[in-house]
Amino acid sequence: MSRSNAKQPDTLYTRLFAKLYNPVMEKLEARLLMDMRRALLTQARGRVLEVGAGTGVNFPLYDPATQVLAIEPAQAMAEQAATVLQQLNASHIQLLEAGVGDAEVSAQLGEGSLDTIVSTLVLCTIPDLEQALKHFRKWLRPGGQLLVLEHIHDDRQPQRWIQSAVTPVWKHLAEGCYLNRRTDELLKDYGFAVETEDYHYTRWVPFYSAVLRMEEKEKNG
Repeated sequence: MSRSNAKQPDTLYTRLFAKLYNPVMEKLEARLLMDMRRALLTQARGRVLEVGAGTGVNFPLYDPATQVLAIEPAQAMAEQAATVLQQLNASHIQLLEAGVGDAEVSAQLGEGSLDTIVSTLVLCTIPDLEQALKHFRKWLRPGGQLLVLEHIHDDRQPQRWIQSAVTPVWKHLAEGCYLNRRTDELLKDYGFAVETEDYHYTRWVPFYSAVLRMEEKEKNG
């Protein structure tokens, strides 16, 4: 999970957050998220962009037949991801310390150049989500797919109210994370058609997993 519009300054806070991220998420990953990641990433194919690669948790899950550009805007997170990449010796994955809005990313990606974009636990943190989704639409080829795993605003009470009440403080503690962002609806509003989608409810937070495709009329329009 990391803010992904542009490269971030390296600070004591970002380093502490990166150091604590895996230990804090370990139980949830083991109980739920890793299985969801694995099922989702079996769908990745061709030329792939992973947005907000974090500590590199997805790297072992990619088919070696894919060609992956993984971008991560936080230096401390990217350093951990680089260590994972070195251990895997995965020549099919390139890691770039950058966000989706940085020029060095656009320099590598032309219009319609991607078969797949992967976003896991990152769209909740992107400051300008609309601009990021415009990039996604530009970079995906016609019929290209967006694979997402995100936590979303709950439709249950009191969870929904609590998420909205806590978000103004939480987003400052958790690298810009919005607990009350309805990402599933936003993606459909911006021209992505659902191929498959699943909702997984924990006690306090729902997770949304989906394979979405670019609607032709949006891509050409």
